[in-house]
Amino acid sequence: MKVRLGIVLALMSAFLYAFNVIIEKKYVNYSDSFSILFMMYLGAGLGLLIIHLINRQRKKRKNDTKNKLTKKEIPYVLLIVICELLASLLTIEAVKIVDASLVSLLSVFEIIATSIFAYFIVKNPIEKNEIISTILMIIGFIILNFKSGVLSNISLGSLLVIGGCILWGIENNVTALISDKEPAYFTSIKCTSVAIFYLVFAFWNGGIDLSHPILIILGLFTYGLSILFYALSTRYLSASKTTIIFSFMPMFGVILALFIYKEILTVSFIISFVFMLSAILCINTGIEDA
Repeated sequence: MKVRLGIVLALMSAFLYAFNVIIEKKYVNYSDSFSILFMMYLGAGLGLLIIHLINRQRKKRKNDTKNKLTKKEIPYVLLIVICELLASLLTIEAVKIVDASLVSLLSVFEIIATSIFAYFIVKNPIEKNEIISTILMIIGFIILNFKSGVLSNISLGSLLVIGGCILWGIENNVTALISDKEPAYFTSIKCTSVAIFYLVFAFWNGGIDLSHPILIILGLFTYGLSILFYALSTRYLSASKTTIIFSFMPMFGVILALFIYKEILTVSFIISFVFMLSAILCINTGIEDA
């Protein structure tokens, strides 16, 4: 039952998170990256803080003594904030260059990054299906980047997305290290901290644009609840296993992007999609052993 709950939470996290690229693609033409990310992370941080406060009152009534963040976890939280800050910035910059469907598809590489860092950080073994999946992803990546006519743009966008995936891979494993702590609380701290940094960057870049307040509400769902569900999922699954299930996010994102923006499918994209979908299905074969 715990494994199934972890799977459901990871899938919910993936579906909500898939909307990030879709939303960012819509607003990058009307506002600057810093302002967009500030409002989305602000909504996530404030929303989760409210959830945490409600949850804390409930636990007081039940006399529940849940572990809280201590000084020992501060370095973990700082590292998580830095990774989230840089990864989200790289991703939104990629959205400016290439189609939302392409950004979503390349986000599959977060699986590779998480598995590799899980091996070095928490000593999780790399399984055979993960190796096969990685090979399939790399083949799909090579095919995708030989899309004729826009090779330079695709390559730059790909590098930005993969850079973000590497950072999120680190973050996923660090998050797992403190997954027994109150998830709404530390996720609120993370999102609020990232929002503050983006607020500073926005003013440094010329000023904050608050003309799209709907982003605050959207941020609660796409960043806040998504990250919260991911953190909860790591309670029942390892970081690498949670990310394996979360790996369906790019597929959700691709489908949403193609449906909403009517992006044109190319032969190379379709072939790459098949390889990466095969990689996801392959890596999910061992999930019940989590």
